[in-house]
This record gives sequence, structure tokens and C-alpha cells, in this order.
Amino acid sequence: MEELYKTLGDAKCVELSKKSRTFWEMLGLGEGRKSAQVSGAVREGIAKEFIKEFLPQGFGLKSGLVFDTETRKMSPQIDAVIYKGVPLLEFGDIVVVEKEQVKGIFEIKSYLDAANIFGNNLASGYRRKKDFLPTGTRYILFAFDLFTGKSDDEVLERLNEVCDSYAIVLRWEPRIELRRGKENWVYNFDNSVSRLIEWLRNLS
Repeated sequence: MEELYKTLGDAKCVELSKKSRTFWEMLGLGEGRKSAQVSGAVREGIAKEFIKEFLPQGFGLKSGLVFDTETRKMSPQIDAVIYKGVPLLEFGDIVVVEKEQVKGIFEIKSYLDAANIFGNNLASGYRRKKDFLPTGTRYILFAFDLFTGKSDDEVLERLNEVCDSYAIVLRWEPRIELRRGKENWVYNFDNSVSRLIEWLRNLS
């Protein structure tokens, strides 16, 4: 079964990367500047479409907020929430769900670089949103592209500090890894997308 998810993850990463790059190239055909905001919104949509493909029946996935009934507090805005049951509120593609309904939340990024990974933004976002997850659920960092001169070991160590799990579609390898004989880039970095697919398929 492990080999199945590895094969599936690799294939899906190629597909996701092609969709992402096709859209970016199409933006260049217009007369205006390429908009990071528009690009981010479209890539978020591509990521959510991919996640939904592997969700079992009975689960929803939308952007939104999580309400903690015990503390009476509302979470910051979340790129994608996996939830079970009927939301408290639903407005198009936005939901408000109770903490107990949440199975996982996603932070979706077009790209990650050294400033993103090793800076404070991801870590502080993780701390602020983690309180709105029931025990045993996941805060997942999903990124289309990873660019940083740090070694793979340093990147993996840091990723484990700023999220519960991650899914990196394409990693552009730095010189330090190229000298070790690695390719210029690798899809499905650390088999992370394969592991995400397996986790999604086994949600209950």
C-alpha cells in the first residue's frame, strides 16, 4: 500500500504543479502586473480541489473560522477547514464550525522560502490556530513550491516545529543538496503529499 500512495503522490504533484504554472503563465498574457493576491487565491482553490478529491464521504472542506464553545472564542481566518457535520454558519465557500467538528486545518502557500520557514510568521500562525484544534487533529502546511538555500535536514527540522504535518508539491534543491548528488528539483518532497493522501483517505 505504501508504494501505491508514493506513486499516487508523485503523479498528483506533477498535476498540481502543471495547473499552478499554467495559471501563472496565463496571467502573464494580460496587460496588467501579475497579482500575488489573485495567484494566491487561485492556488488555494487548486489545493482545496485536490484535498476534496481524497476526502471520505461525510466530510466538508471550506475556508472559514472555528468557534470554541468552551472559551467562547473565534479562531483567526483559516485557508481550509476539514469538518464533519453541518456548519454553524455557511456563506458560499465560507463556514463557521464548532471546534469539536474539526478534523484538520490547512495553511496554503503558493511558495515557501527561507524567510517564511525560518521567520516568525508561520510559527506564530501555528500557535494562534492550534488552540482551535481538538486533540489528535492536524494543522497542515501545504505549499506548491519550496525555495531555500538551507539543507533538506534543516528544512525538515523547522517544518516539524511550525506545523503538525506538511505537504510540499515541488522542492527546488539548493547547492548544498546538489553537491550531494540530488536533482535540481524534486516532486512530493519527503513523500509528504503521499502521506497527506493516505491520511485523508483514512479519516473517520
